[in-house]
Amino acid sequence: MTPDERERLFALLRIPSVSALPEHAPDMERAVDLLAIEIARCGGSSDVVRNGGHPLLVGNVPASTDDAPHVLVYGHYDVQPVGDLGDWESDPFTPEVRNGNLYGRGTSDDKGNLFMLIVAVQRLRAANTLPVHIRFVIDGEEESGGESAVRYVAGDTVPADAAVIFDAPMIGPARAMVCAGLRGLVYRRIRVRTAPRDAHSGLYGGAGLSAAHTLVRILDQLIARNGVLHPDLCVGIAAPAPDERAAWADLPDGASMLSDAGLRPADDRAASDFYRRTVAAPSLEIHGITCGEPDAVKTNLVSEATATLSLRIAPGQDADAVAATLDRLIAASAPEGADVDITRLGTAAPALCDPRDPVIAAAAGAITASTGWPCVPVRSGGSIPIVATLAGRGIPTVLSGFALPDDGIHGPNEHLRESHLEIGTRAAMAIFAAIGSLGR
Repeated sequence: MTPDERERLFALLRIPSVSALPEHAPDMERAVDLLAIEIARCGGSSDVVRNGGHPLLVGNVPASTDDAPHVLVYGHYDVQPVGDLGDWESDPFTPEVRNGNLYGRGTSDDKGNLFMLIVAVQRLRAANTLPVHIRFVIDGEEESGGESAVRYVAGDTVPADAAVIFDAPMIGPARAMVCAGLRGLVYRRIRVRTAPRDAHSGLYGGAGLSAAHTLVRILDQLIARNGVLHPDLCVGIAAPAPDERAAWADLPDGASMLSDAGLRPADDRAASDFYRRTVAAPSLEIHGITCGEPDAVKTNLVSEATATLSLRIAPGQDADAVAATLDRLIAASAPEGADVDITRLGTAAPALCDPRDPVIAAAAGAITASTGWPCVPVRSGGSIPIVATLAGRGIPTVLSGFALPDDGIHGPNEHLRESHLEIGTRAAMAIFAAIGSLGR
């Protein structure tokens, strides 16, 4: 990117647009205002859609010719919380370039990747060569389970001819991808209460029902055994095609993927079974557990305990049906006398994208032509709710991106290869040109 383009991205990165924390609501507004200016730079207009959650920005940019396909460009301006600041080597909202990497929250997920698409449209429009009509749908709730973008696209009376999203990682250095499928998500909070108040563990321990023990018992019934969940949570999985399984052999091996992320295998088959587990099967992870006062010297029988967890839904599964099954298993695992409250924090459906679709095939070819890198179709283990909505409306969706697996997405020291800013922008320009050449 040019120095001016890069500085405008930095301005966006400096805004702590953390959608999950209410105190950042003013920052969400600042981010929307800045992005509206960027759409105006494209030669377009924009409107802010408000329907109870964080603002959704919708922008329209006309093609340089009237008879052109309509392309929906999706991205999100909200970011994950930063976690422990002590784990960051630099301030998460002060973008900094070190050793060829741009560091900061949102550099990779998704402000950096979104900005590549915006700059691509700006350059093409400035040269009067934009071959498609663009509709930007820029989300402020992707990281916090909101549904404003999904509702907007589901109710759009003039559906797009294609969609382009940069919010998925590359396979590895100089190895690009277009997504052939995404997992869905069921996000839950479990709160267990077993008594009105804590009690003395010496007087009542071993006889009184403990909320901590109850929560552990429930979670133990849910977690996978050797990478396989309860059979009721595995209903409806669309098995990957033989050619997709064969493609996994050409991807970085599971042991390397785990070690590069600083992780240890969950069991002795986790590395060899890595791609099935992370892209083609459901998985359940516990994100947080709270009970008692672990830092205090206090021997209580705990009366309340809480956990947050998410279940990734495999392509082919019915997210609502699996969510109901998960809730049933949680309730059934609780012993008599325990009150279990389940808070539904969000549900997103999985999606399959046919790599043989002319739009997706043309985009893959454009990425290879512009970068010189191979671009292959693979599934992704992440979840982007709007992709399933687009697929349900029959809109071919190009889901790609220029992050790398080791970019620290959602973790401390998130970063993006600085060179990928220009590479991704040129790839986006080539994608729009390729879709434009297909016509309507």
